[in-house]
Amino acid sequence: MIRKTFYGLVCTVLALGLVGCNEPKTTDMVGTWDLTAASRPYLPPDMAGISPRLVLSADGRFTATDLPGEFYGSLDVVEQYSGKGKWSFITKDGRQQIQLNPDGAYGTQFDIANDGGAWKLRDFLGDPDEHRRLEYVKATGP
Repeated sequence: MIRKTFYGLVCTVLALGLVGCNEPKTTDMVGTWDLTAASRPYLPPDMAGISPRLVLSADGRFTATDLPGEFYGSLDVVEQYSGKGKWSFITKDGRQQIQLNPDGAYGTQFDIANDGGAWKLRDFLGDPDEHRRLEYVKATGP
């Protein structure tokens, strides 16, 4: 009986631990994020040479350099942004996201994905089911 109870307790602790791994923590997000090579085909020719970078700080601030994005109702990348602001976690449509609120500008969101244990930030271009997205991977830790 004790063995069965111990086994059940171990399984429960492991299961709860795995569930907790799906939710990113601030420490998971803090660091430098770079655009993936797989995202480059979605950039227009005049942005082919940019090196987009997003730096998320532990104090809730961010610095963006040449972040490409869709604006003005477009479903394609039409502009880039460099600047500073605040970031936070939000939940939208049942998905956890990062909200970027640039100083003096309109905010945007990135979906957070755990891909085989590696966190990724995704900016979907249009319908997420079409898999057209700008994806960022963490380059350095905090």
